[in-house]
Amino acid sequence: MVDSSKKLVVKQYQCPVCKKIHTIKFEPDFAKNRVKYPFTYAFMHKFESPTNIEDHEKDVLTTLYIDAHLNIRGVEAVLADDNTNILSKETSYEMITKLTKVILEMQSELDEMQEKYTALKLKCEQANIK
Repeated sequence: MVDSSKKLVVKQYQCPVCKKIHTIKFEPDFAKNRVKYPFTYAFMHKFESPTNIEDHEKDVLTTLYIDAHLNIRGVEAVLADDNTNILSKETSYEMITKLTKVILEMQSELDEMQEKYTALKLKCEQANIK
């Protein structure tokens, strides 16, 4: 289903924790250029249940598994408490690895640019001296 007013793709899923059907909207190109499919999309929503007052309004950490066509292929949810780990060790490692790679690439580009700048500055100084 596509939201005609904003051209968003509208999907629904049932939360396994609060048992409610939730609606979520995606930009049409949200799934483009992902490393692999299905990819994960994590977010939090509030626990909603008229029968369980104790957990009412607690955060529910939700992970959706989304394919290349924005179909929801799986749902995982955890009722968050003070001991809930939002990121798994695998996800944390993957993020750190990617960030480290980008930082190293940027450092290399900076070093290269500084060398070019120094060479250009020297060339300009030599041209002005002669």
